[in-house]
Amino acid sequence: MGNSLQKPMFSGLLTLVLFFGMFLSPMLLWGQALPNEEDGLKFLYNRKRVKIPFQLVHNLIIIPIKINNSNPLNFVVDTGVDRTLLMEIGEFDTITLNNVEKLFLRGLGSGEGIQAMLSSGNSINFSGVESKNQKVLMLEENIFNLSSRLGLNVHGIIGYPLFRDFVVEIDYQNKVMTLFKPGTYPEKRAQKCTVVPLEIEASKPYVKVLANFPDGSKHAMRLIVDSGMSTSMLLYPPTLPDVKIPEKKIEAYLGRGLNGDIHGEIARLETLELGEYILKRPPACFPDTMSIRHALGLNNRNGNLGADILQRFKVVFDYPNSRMLLQPSHMYKKPFHYNLSGLELLSPIPGFNFYTIAQVIPNSPAQRAGLEPGDAIVSINGVKCIDKTLGEILEMFQNYPRRRLQLRISRQYKSFDTTIHLQDLI
Repeated sequence: MGNSLQKPMFSGLLTLVLFFGMFLSPMLLWGQALPNEEDGLKFLYNRKRVKIPFQLVHNLIIIPIKINNSNPLNFVVDTGVDRTLLMEIGEFDTITLNNVEKLFLRGLGSGEGIQAMLSSGNSINFSGVESKNQKVLMLEENIFNLSSRLGLNVHGIIGYPLFRDFVVEIDYQNKVMTLFKPGTYPEKRAQKCTVVPLEIEASKPYVKVLANFPDGSKHAMRLIVDSGMSTSMLLYPPTLPDVKIPEKKIEAYLGRGLNGDIHGEIARLETLELGEYILKRPPACFPDTMSIRHALGLNNRNGNLGADILQRFKVVFDYPNSRMLLQPSHMYKKPFHYNLSGLELLSPIPGFNFYTIAQVIPNSPAQRAGLEPGDAIVSINGVKCIDKTLGEILEMFQNYPRRRLQLRISRQYKSFDTTIHLQDLI
């Protein structure tokens, strides 16, 4: 359908609720037969490794990438998707995409899916890495609103092509990702890590874990390793008929999938066993059946393992050897805090330090403090929000339970003060 598509502008503010990035792999439902040929990503100048500093927001890794000589665009690094996905172009960005054809996508969510365009024959360049012939999938509707949820302009997601062509080491603590030519990862580094087997199927990595529930039951599970989902776990109840969701739970809007909103419940496990490591009381999301109906039965999976687990380690993805290497960081033993305030924040103008409340969980500290969707937070404990990034603001709300915060709120051009007492709801 033509040789190129020039998209000078499509911008928007996305919905990615409760700090979750539900970036789950789509199914291509219709369109022309897609060519399989695609050049791999390669190092420039015969390098064997490249270090890439990254931004870490909501546990998500963000790196700059150029497509067809565009300006640098911010992409989330996501093991849970099988291709490069373009979702949003800013007001001042221009990008040309080659060899475009239409597709229809389905994934998580209660809706019927969305239309997209698949483009082939594109060049990709970042941090000493390039490819002359890559596929890019572009959503026709900006459904995720990543920029407003992350507080900076985010244009897309890069997935399997990155992990297929390199051994990828992610150092969450120092915010550095290192790419190695396959077969060159230093053995001394590997010996410091625990090896966890991976199964690579349909361009996605799967891992086996053991989940221990508060009622004493234990359940083996097969999960997609999903670095683009910022929470701990997403578990599919219909695939776990013997699992009883813990009694202490909350109903919540879990996020946004390709098919629309994802609703469900959130509760804590007693422990999660990942290789030789035991993680205590991680929260797990249990979406309702309607939200995950298109994912059920795919690759015999029980859910997703997200970045709030991964960021407690230095992680190495070695797809050629079907393994993941884990080395605990200082985050390993830190408790899993889940939304201690009961509110979700937006940055309506990404890059500008102005924050509004998108949602308030019923019976939460935020609701008891009188907060409502649409309220703007002016200051916290006397600190002006305009002087803080979204990540710094979220850290104040997620510090520890029982902390008291004095808020100055603006609502419909009037200001008032209130106090919020942070509390673990699960």
